[in-house]
Amino acid sequence: MTLIKLKVAEKLAKIARKPDHSPRTMLIMTQRMVRISLDRLSDIRAERRVFRREAAALQGYPHTQRQHDKLLEKSRTHRDDDIRDIKQGLIGVGYHLIKDIDNSYDAIGFDSLCDLLSINPIHRPAVPNDERGLAGLIYVARLENSASPQSDGWGEGGPLFEACFMAMMHWIKTARECDLPDLFGPNSPLAGAEIVPVKTGVTLQ
Repeated sequence: MTLIKLKVAEKLAKIARKPDHSPRTMLIMTQRMVRISLDRLSDIRAERRVFRREAAALQGYPHTQRQHDKLLEKSRTHRDDDIRDIKQGLIGVGYHLIKDIDNSYDAIGFDSLCDLLSINPIHRPAVPNDERGLAGLIYVARLENSASPQSDGWGEGGPLFEACFMAMMHWIKTARECDLPDLFGPNSPLAGAEIVPVKTGVTLQ
C-alpha cells in the first residue's frame, strides 16, 4: 500500500474519533476506510504472488530447492501481522454495519442510503420490506454498487459487503455450536434436503 493511502486512512480514523458526526458522515468515512483496508490486503496478496512466481521458476532444479522452499514459505507468511490487523479491523467494521450501531438506516433514510451505497434506482423497488435495513441492503440483498458490474463470486461484492462477509465468517468460526442456526431445520436454506450419513474415516470428494 502506498504511503499516501496509509496517511488517508490515519486521517480518516482521527476524524472518526471526533464526536457529533452524523450517521451519513460516519458511513462515508467507513466506506473510505474499508476501501483503503481492502486495497492494503490486495497489495499484500500481490506481493505474495510475486514470491510464488519466483518459486515456480526455481521448481525442478535440485540445487535451487532450498531457495524454492524459502520463497514458498515467504509467500505464505509475508506481512502476516499486517494481514491479521487489517482483517481484525474489517471484521469489527462488519459487525458494526450488520448491527447498524449508528442507526444509519433510520437516520439517513432508504433513498439517501441507496444513493450513498450506489444502488441503482431500478433495483430499489424490488428490495423486500424485511431487507430494507443497512445489513439487508449491503449483505442480504447484496446491492452495494449495483449501478456497476459486480462479481458474483463467493465472498465477493462491494467493499462493505466484504467487511460484513468477513464478520459473518468470523462469527461462524468462533460461535458456540448451540448458537449456530440449524441449516436443515424448518424454513432453513436446506430444509427438506436428504442427509446422507458418511462412515467415519471416509472423505467426500
